[in-house]
Amino acid sequence: MSQSQAQILEALFTGMSAAYTQGLTTASPQWQEIATEVPSSTSANNYGWLADIPGIKEWVGERQLADIGKHGYAIENKTWETSIKVKREDVDDDQIGMYSVLAKNFGYQVALFPDELAYGLLKAGFETTCFDGQYFFDADHPMGDGTYSNIIGVPSATGEPWFLIDDTQVLKPIIYQNRRPFVFKNMNPNEEFTWFNNAMAAGTDGRSNVGFGFWQTAVGSKTALTEFNYEKAIEALSGIRKNNGTPLGIRPTKLIVGPRNRAAAKKLINVALLSDGGSNPYYQDVEVVVSPYLG
Repeated sequence: MSQSQAQILEALFTGMSAAYTQGLTTASPQWQEIATEVPSSTSANNYGWLADIPGIKEWVGERQLADIGKHGYAIENKTWETSIKVKREDVDDDQIGMYSVLAKNFGYQVALFPDELAYGLLKAGFETTCFDGQYFFDADHPMGDGTYSNIIGVPSATGEPWFLIDDTQVLKPIIYQNRRPFVFKNMNPNEEFTWFNNAMAAGTDGRSNVGFGFWQTAVGSKTALTEFNYEKAIEALSGIRKNNGTPLGIRPTKLIVGPRNRAAAKKLINVALLSDGGSNPYYQDVEVVVSPYLG
């Protein structure tokens, strides 16, 4: 028995919604390895307080109040979307199978979109400023009465980037600011759009953005990923102190690389024995994370 157009449309949009959800669950996003999700309820969140978090100290005399928010670092939300037209003739002719495939791809893209944003910003940290006015990866971040470096080499180097981070901190190197989660929508076929375009529309949209968290939780480099440079990164990450001079307590937990540094990272961290038969001192020292968005 043939179906009416209304029945075909109902089946189409039900199938597309299910396929979109399936696409979401098919993907394996990695953004939470380097980013902390922060909810947002306004057009932008202010993070000027990042430079002013004090350490804990003995209470002697009056409280010593930190001057929170003087740096004025804000992350503005952006609106993102992806959409398609559903041709009316395809509905009339019951040629709708392809649209479920497209909807599944929408879901897959949405699940990985925070990866694209987060790892893209991490890679841009050699040339993008953070809350203290320095490049996120720089040699002279002001801290207390001195400066600290969270870079091995120089920002202008042209090699493949790699990063040593501490992902156990409350705030990771990247902030993923989520204003409105992506949702899948379809347009009523009786709306004006269908009348003028001889097509219906479906798609997904959301509001979010990324920004830098604590530079103290990451060391970046474009030098070769060798034992020597890896050890220098450990020393830089572990040597950062609070404004009052006490250790910040940062410890390396993740080595973040792109596809071109995958072999070097695996050899450095995941091989138990060296070529001369000796034990590898860095065996399983940290977890290796390979992101295609650093390629």
